[in-house]
Amino acid sequence: MEETEDPTAWVAGVCEASDSTCPSELLEEVMADPRCDAFGPIHHFIVGAVLLTCYRNAEGGADRNERPRADLAELRQRSSIVPGATCAYWGVCGAAASTGMAHAIIRGNDPLKKEGWSEGQSMVAHILDEIAATGAPRCCKRDSRIAVARATETFNGLLGCNLQIPDKPPSCKTMSRNTVCLGSACPYHPRHVS
Repeated sequence: MEETEDPTAWVAGVCEASDSTCPSELLEEVMADPRCDAFGPIHHFIVGAVLLTCYRNAEGGADRNERPRADLAELRQRSSIVPGATCAYWGVCGAAASTGMAHAIIRGNDPLKKEGWSEGQSMVAHILDEIAATGAPRCCKRDSRIAVARATETFNGLLGCNLQIPDKPPSCKTMSRNTVCLGSACPYHPRHVS
């Protein structure tokens, strides 16, 4: 039986090579890559990966190269158990869950640690509320953008970091890959952000 390559490996490679402190920009770079599927569980890794990478880049420190690798390895394990279509079958967007995973990794959360637990839950709840307000499933790119934008604001406030926030939302360049795209009803449609 032929072993398939880990679909998160290329994402980790892009993140490890990045010195970005802007999660939204790194997200766009990763999602624009031809290896990035239009939909699916890869987004459950991508969202947390760009947040962890940019957070560690902003933090700096002597372990600047080793810490992100360890974080991404941990995120790979956690995100691998969140199947595709969780938004439909579980009622929880995997991109939103990925922000919670990234927060938990940074805070060193575990099931018995109280500090950081409520903040992570609250952040994910707010992100899910905004994703739900878009009113339509089937756009992992839109939901990933929402998740990263809101998590960046939360990380800056809660963790005291200085993650960069773009002046304006990104303009979607992958609409043609989504047969059920909301078109101009999407907040990332070029009509809204140009």
